Amino acid sequence: MPLAAPPSTARAAPPPGSARATEQGALLHFAALTQSAELQAAMLALLLVPRTDAAWHAWQIEAGALAATTRFDEYAAQLSGATRLPCFEQLLARMAQQPLADRRRLLHATRRLMRARGVVRPIDRLHWLAMRLRLGEPAVVGPDPLPGADLSAWPDHEVQAIADCSAYLGRLVPAEGGEPTSRSGWVEAVMAPWRERGIAASRPEPDAETLAHALQELQTMAWMKRPVVVRRWVAAALARSPRRELSDIAADALRLTCTLLDCPLPPDLARHYSAATEDPKR
Repeated sequence: MPLAAPPSTARAAPPPGSARATEQGALLHFAALTQSAELQAAMLALLLVPRTDAAWHAWQIEAGALAATTRFDEYAAQLSGATRLPCFEQLLARMAQQPLADRRRLLHATRRLMRARGVVRPIDRLHWLAMRLRLGEPAVVGPDPLPGADLSAWPDHEVQAIADCSAYLGRLVPAEGGEPTSRSGWVEAVMAPWRERGIAASRPEPDAETLAHALQELQTMAWMKRPVVVRRWVAAALARSPRRELSDIAADALRLTCTLLDCPLPPDLARHYSAATEDPKR
């Protein structure tokens, strides 16, 4: 049977005051999900945004019968940038309690969905790594019990990892309208304490392997050091924003990286998601 055409993305503007109610309704639908198949279909739908026809058709295949009996893709489109990732994380936490076979099935389906776009975006890689971590791969605990107050004294291998990870995030942070801007300036601001060392990113645009190696190195840092790095990322992004605001994609990239580093969200980053900090099901 041929796949149905994707529903039109053109929608009439909602009446004043209705957008928030529509979003809350979508969140409640997602909050009610508990079964593995539903959780998988819903999480994949959240990864559709922004949607392409190829990715939507891939979602139909992965969701199976649920694609015809649920409105997960429509609910996902009703969420704002400040609620989508928190909702995804809540579903991911429930998925982590499901059988191993189901978790692996989700990871395989996620890769197929991401590849259906024709290009794996930088934010896709962060989503993928966060999912792997939450679905069964624990973060490495750093052996160093003290962070060292003097950033200029941090060892070269840690500074190199910060440079590589910053260069990767620079493709997303800061960003306006979903497109990276002022990348080199942002990275330079982050790396300012180590400027005299002359340590730069291994590549201007690090690939997936370089990112994975950098994250592994950062995961072995002392747990008190990691928040220092994250705060530098956020502060540098806000300082370069005319309105001192993070774009949705910049905030999502930083939030996913916090997950990967087992690091709490800095207050300035947490405020971006203040509209959806609690699971509606709780």
